[in-house]
Amino acid sequence: MNHPSGEYHQLLLKLDVFIRKYYKNQMIRGILYCLAIIFFTYLVVTLAEYFGRFSIAMRTFLFWSFIGGVLFVIGKFLLLPLSKIFRLGTIISHEQAAQIIGKHFPHVQDKLLNTLQLKSMSIEGDNSLIEASIAQKISELRPVPFSSAIDFRENRKYLKWVL
Repeated sequence: MNHPSGEYHQLLLKLDVFIRKYYKNQMIRGILYCLAIIFFTYLVVTLAEYFGRFSIAMRTFLFWSFIGGVLFVIGKFLLLPLSKIFRLGTIISHEQAAQIIGKHFPHVQDKLLNTLQLKSMSIEGDNSLIEASIAQKISELRPVPFSSAIDFRENRKYLKWVL
């Protein structure tokens, strides 16, 4: 049998893999949002210019507004999730990841959250009963594939906005 802290470390690694996949999913969704918003905005600006026959000042304003909007959308929907994949800035905690996983696997949520909370309690005091409880919960959680809670195929519904 593995050492309890080694099993807990494996649990944290599984949670970290889930968190990375969570942000990859956000990035894929962000790419689809970016493409849809950029194409739509380009279409609106182009049609407005075609029918409006604006002055040079208005065209300049529309151009720089479009460029600013594109940079904002790319930053928010693409670069922000990309930075989270590389752990830059604040990312979701293990507890938040456990809640997201619990929405997909309802029978796991309480065990996973309880294990994380018990581990934080065991750090404060040396208690072998808590360690045994953690080891038991980890063995129950071992067969659950946390990363399968994220399904990249769900992003297909956003593809219609790009098309």
